Amino acid sequence: MDRPMSMEANPRKLTVAMIVRDAAETLAATLDSILGIADEVVLVDTGSQDDTIAVAQSHGVTAIERKWEDSFSAARNFALTHVTGDWVLWLDAGEKLDVEEAQSLRQFVNDEADPSLAYVMIVKVPQTAGGIGSEQIGKIRLLPNNGKIRFEGRVRETPLVSLAECEMQLAALPFPIRRDLIEHDPQRKSRKAVRDIQLVNLEIHEIGPSARLLICMAEAMQALGDHKNALTFYQQAGQLAELNSTESLESYYGILTAFDEQENGLENQIQTCLAALETYPLDAQLLCAMGGYLQSQGHLELAIRSFETAYKYGQINPETWHIEDIDQIAVSCFALATQLAGQPEQAEEILNQALVEHPGSIRLRRQLIDMHVKYARRTEAMNQVQLLPESFPNREAYRSAVRGAAAAAQKNWVAARPYLETAFRNGCREPLCLRWLSISLLALGLQEEAIEILQVWRTLDATSLEPQQLLGSIEQANANLTVPGQSRTIRVDSSETSSKKSHAAAEAATLRDTNRI
Repeated sequence: MDRPMSMEANPRKLTVAMIVRDAAETLAATLDSILGIADEVVLVDTGSQDDTIAVAQSHGVTAIERKWEDSFSAARNFALTHVTGDWVLWLDAGEKLDVEEAQSLRQFVNDEADPSLAYVMIVKVPQTAGGIGSEQIGKIRLLPNNGKIRFEGRVRETPLVSLAECEMQLAALPFPIRRDLIEHDPQRKSRKAVRDIQLVNLEIHEIGPSARLLICMAEAMQALGDHKNALTFYQQAGQLAELNSTESLESYYGILTAFDEQENGLENQIQTCLAALETYPLDAQLLCAMGGYLQSQGHLELAIRSFETAYKYGQINPETWHIEDIDQIAVSCFALATQLAGQPEQAEEILNQALVEHPGSIRLRRQLIDMHVKYARRTEAMNQVQLLPESFPNREAYRSAVRGAAAAAQKNWVAARPYLETAFRNGCREPLCLRWLSISLLALGLQEEAIEILQVWRTLDATSLEPQQLLGSIEQANANLTVPGQSRTIRVDSSETSSKKSHAAAEAATLRDTNRI
């Protein structure tokens, strides 16, 4: 492989190391992203049955075939025996670096990398359908090749023990690794879960249970839909974890998520969250989750305080999976809960202040637009639309939707309908468009058309309670037709208000699902 031009005057050599198996669909993108900065690629294939090796060869990389020994640490340590570079960047197939980030990383290795340190890089995964944000975690990915660093563990392998023996500290790097291609594939998750269960059982048989292994087992159970056993393993992990440790926090996150699937889970979630906050009082995700639980029980003032604390003082542990924009989620929930408490002016001020700090936040600007629309402030809403970036999807269609929504908020259904239908035809699937279009159609007596829109909305976002509530209102109104003296009128005015309440609680509660596989 040719040396990068940047290395001609610098003796430091960078090796990219990878462990792969049946990665033909994702490997090319990873190799494309690093071939311009790597002096060497050490790719260990542990038994691919697809075209992984051919893909590697097409990129000028020779795969080293190695029998799988039911141990990721064994595979990584084998790879290290073939590394000749001064520094090792570890990647998985399907992960990649953006061009600018890759060049910055290369320059850092050339000029600044300290061989007495190991470096943590943020791994990012995209937002799932129905999710509220992308997620990320800090992983040790850039290591000096000093001959002493080794990985331990069949699964969830880590070099931390050897780093401690070498008296090496950790430092963070600002060059994110993007995992866009593999994280949300259901079949991959299931295969990974089955494999991890096998590896955990082998390691527990060898060295006994640990919080690390039980969390891995719980994650695998959750991926397979076995939430009861997942809960049990998370609880056991929490009992074994050291106080204030990352594993302890992970176990709390997992318990909260597993209780979602349990009968009467809310009370258990509140008690678990309270216990977790005693140890991690400023954890932003725990505070947001607590706010969601309290709000769902009608304790708005307590929920507001929880969201406000998360926004103003919340912290995250980068070694756990967490929502990337958790501070924006917190302020969004803070403003929504404040609005529900009958303080719309204060909620608007909260959003305006937050947008000064996060001027590029589409989430917060959308929310402010929704608020202006609700109170029929068309000019203010349109001014906020102007501040959306040019890259905002279907920007012109969304502009039309806002015009129509502002008219609908004034109960000018006839004027609202063409704007909203035009936006929908042109591809706008924003909740604002779907909400106000369905409400306008209902107000005009076009029930079948409204139901079609609501069904589209429900398909697009299965986690949203709004379309379910409106569909329920329609069903109830139709049922009332059979009751003498009952009116068929559907109260579209109140449906938007009630949906706001569910939106805030649903958005906050979604934070319980941040535990990744």
